Amino acid sequence: MSIRLRAATFVALSLFVGCSSSSSVSGKITFDGNPLTSGTATFHPVGQGPAGIGSIGSDGRYQISVGTSKSLPPGEYVITVESFEPLEAEKRDAQGRLMAPKAPKRITPDRYADKDSTDLRTTIKSGDAVVDLELKK
Repeated sequence: MSIRLRAATFVALSLFVGCSSSSSVSGKITFDGNPLTSGTATFHPVGQGPAGIGSIGSDGRYQISVGTSKSLPPGEYVITVESFEPLEAEKRDAQGRLMAPKAPKRITPDRYADKDSTDLRTTIKSGDAVVDLELKK
């Protein structure tokens, strides 16, 4: 077998093995019993590795991605969640000048936005995982 063929085989097997150990992670996020309708969920690895991020849909559902991959390596994760009120509509003053919008107000409690204060944690194993999260005031 040529060196190029061996190298190509090694790369292909490495990618295959790497993909097989990752997990598709999704779930639903509720806040005081109601679906959170916007925002982001971030899975921060407790050790080394990439963080996974997912947008929260209008039904409270999310799916975690790492870059362009829809999977997350197995391990322990601390989870942060942030959601803000919708941005206000564009406003103009009496002279027609565009006014700066007010900073959006965070809907979720501050403790969920900080990986040092959140109590949201999970362990991801190989295979698909559903991680539903319940946030409380």
